[in-house]
Amino acid sequence: MVADRIIFLWSTKEFASTKDRRSFRINVDYDHAVRVRWSPDGRALVAYKYNGGCIEVYKVDKVDGWFQNPTKGSTFPRAHMDDIIGFGIAPDGKYLMSCSNRTELTVWDVRGNVLEKVDTFLISTYSAKISPCGKFIAACGFATDVPLWEVKFNKSGEFQGVQKAFELSGHKSGVYDVAFDQDTSKTVTVCKDGSWKIFNTKIDYQKGEIPRCLMTGTYELNSAAPLVSLSPSGEVVAIATGTSIQFFSAISGNNEGTINQLCSGQITTLQFDSTGKYLLVCADRYVRIFHNVPGYKVALEVAQEKLRQPKISAATRERIEFQIAENDAFLKKFE
Repeated sequence: MVADRIIFLWSTKEFASTKDRRSFRINVDYDHAVRVRWSPDGRALVAYKYNGGCIEVYKVDKVDGWFQNPTKGSTFPRAHMDDIIGFGIAPDGKYLMSCSNRTELTVWDVRGNVLEKVDTFLISTYSAKISPCGKFIAACGFATDVPLWEVKFNKSGEFQGVQKAFELSGHKSGVYDVAFDQDTSKTVTVCKDGSWKIFNTKIDYQKGEIPRCLMTGTYELNSAAPLVSLSPSGEVVAIATGTSIQFFSAISGNNEGTINQLCSGQITTLQFDSTGKYLLVCADRYVRIFHNVPGYKVALEVAQEKLRQPKISAATRERIEFQIAENDAFLKKFE
């Protein structure tokens, strides 16, 4: 998406292609989108518009595997007067979330009705995201703790409410960003004091279990607010600060490499794709796509450690050896 009222769509299947990648254009009436999310079924996308402060739904058909016939569907009423720092749609499509840079977090149904409004109590909210399991919403900001709320539905799919679930604690300053792995078993946070933490969030909080900090690391900070992303496997942490990206192993905490002076402006979005093979970075009107080389390296180290464990079956050994050979072959391309 760009500020000239256009949304571009690409196919992830063409990321590895060396030829020109196709794009599909959707025109946005009167304004430009600042946040865009796909619906779980891939048949529609939801956009949050800048000046109007409203949410619009665009339906997109596919013919022979490519996009066709974009049409604007419903428009949600305006819910926030301030800038939006969080926007998403649950993986099961049951609800949407929008959050302003103040303390207003709104949960919507897919028809544009407000289900509930939540006060984040963060004074200023820096980031808000829906977990990949769709069960939680996390927000962080001008506070040392990161609250997570559970969005509750009954067995019939009827909305029941939003309830505080637990908090991620341990930072000594405000938390700029938060991200999840693929199954929400790990959550990473990045703090303004130059530290990052990974928490175990696969817990039974209803029985009193609290998240445990699995790893604490440090990154090189500057005047820019950092962004963080966690690979789907939960093995690699990527942190963007201004024009640079730092990579860390979520297993050892080691720095696995840095990309410096990537752009002339500032990195605005940082996200791994669903397979963990690529890292997508938005800056300077470009979407840059990088091979997740640190991810292959960490996966190789993890597989080698598993192979050294005693009493593994022949089938498991064969599978691990195949993973090692595959990762090693990939890494040799970048030596």
